[in-house]
Amino acid sequence: MRTWATPLIRTASYIANTRLANDLSGSKSNISAHYDLPIELFEGFLSWDLTYSGAVFDDEAKGAWGDLLEDRPVAPPRLSYLQERTIPPDDLERGQLEKLHRICKRARLKPGRKSRVLEIGCGWGSFAIMAAGTYGATVDTLTISVEQKVAIDKTIAEAGLTHMITVHVLDYRSIPDSFHHAFDAVVSIGVMEHIGIEFMGGWFKKLAWAMKPENSFKVFTMSTIPDSRWDQYSSEVDFIRKYIYPGSQLSSLRTLVNHIADAGLNIETVENIGPHYPRTLREWSRRFQQNFDGHIKVGLQNRHPDLSEREIEIFRRKWIYYFAYSEAGFALNNISDSMVTVTREANLNLGREIQGTVWSF
Repeated sequence: MRTWATPLIRTASYIANTRLANDLSGSKSNISAHYDLPIELFEGFLSWDLTYSGAVFDDEAKGAWGDLLEDRPVAPPRLSYLQERTIPPDDLERGQLEKLHRICKRARLKPGRKSRVLEIGCGWGSFAIMAAGTYGATVDTLTISVEQKVAIDKTIAEAGLTHMITVHVLDYRSIPDSFHHAFDAVVSIGVMEHIGIEFMGGWFKKLAWAMKPENSFKVFTMSTIPDSRWDQYSSEVDFIRKYIYPGSQLSSLRTLVNHIADAGLNIETVENIGPHYPRTLREWSRRFQQNFDGHIKVGLQNRHPDLSEREIEIFRRKWIYYFAYSEAGFALNNISDSMVTVTREANLNLGREIQGTVWSF
C-alpha cells in the first residue's frame, strides 16, 4: 500500500490498540489524517456552505425525517463561493445555516454590537463568514490544517471579509498572550471530539483565559457518549477511531460538566440536537455517492495519479460505511450531539431574550 494512502485506506496497526495522543505534535498528525484530504472530497458531500457537523432541519425541510418521507432537492457541489446559484438552498444547507444562526444567537452576537469572536477549528469558514458577514463580528479563527487555511483564505477573500476574519494556523494551546481576556465569545463546532479527555481540563481553562472577564460566552457543539457506556467506550477502539478520525475520543456530559466547573465557568444551556444527525449523515452519504465519480474521484486522481481502481473503491466503501455506522449510532441514541453555552458568574447578559425562529424538533 502506498505511503500516502495510509490516512485514506488504513491506519497504522498500533492505532488499533493505542490512541494517538493529542499533544501538540499528535494533534497535527491526527487532524491532517482526515482534513488534509482533497477539497473535492468535502465539496462532494457537504452542502454549499461546507459545514462539516450536524445540521438542524426545520419544518420547511420536513424535519429530521423529511428525506425519508419524500424526494427532496439536492444542490450540486460548490466549486467557488462566487459561483452563480442555480437553485435555492437545499435542505442540508438550510439546516446548517439554522444551526449556525443558533450558535451566533447563543453567543449573543448582534449586528452593531461589534463583538470579537475566537473560533477554535475553522472548518471551511461557514461560521466565521456568518459571524462577520451577518452579525458584524470580527473573528480570529484557528486551524492546524494547512489544507483548510488555503481553502478558507480563498473563500474569505471571495466573500469580501478579509478585513474582519483572520485565520491562524495555530493549536489552541499556543494562542498568543494578546488573546488574554480579549473575546466576547469563544466558539467551537465539532472540535472537542479531537481534544482528548486527558486534555479537556486544559482546553476549558485555556478558553476561559481568552474570554473577557465580564459578559462573555463560550458556545460549543460536541458529540457525546452516554455516561452509562463510558467505561466500555473508553476501553475499546471502534471503527471511527481506527479508520476515520485517528486520535478522536467522545466525552460524556458528566465529564464535560466537571471540566467546565473546574475552569470556573457555569453552564447556561444544553440543547440536544442529536436527533437531527441521522438525517445529516444520510444527506452526506447520498451526496457522496451521487458525486463520487464526477467530482470526488477526480480530486483523488488529480492529487494522486498513481491510485489504482481497487484503492479508490476501498476508499469509497470505507466512507459509505462511515456514514452508515455513524447514522446508526445517533439513531439508536448511542451517541448524542449537544449544543452547550457556558459563561462566567455575574454575567449581566444572562436572561436577555434570544430572538429567532421557534426551535422545535
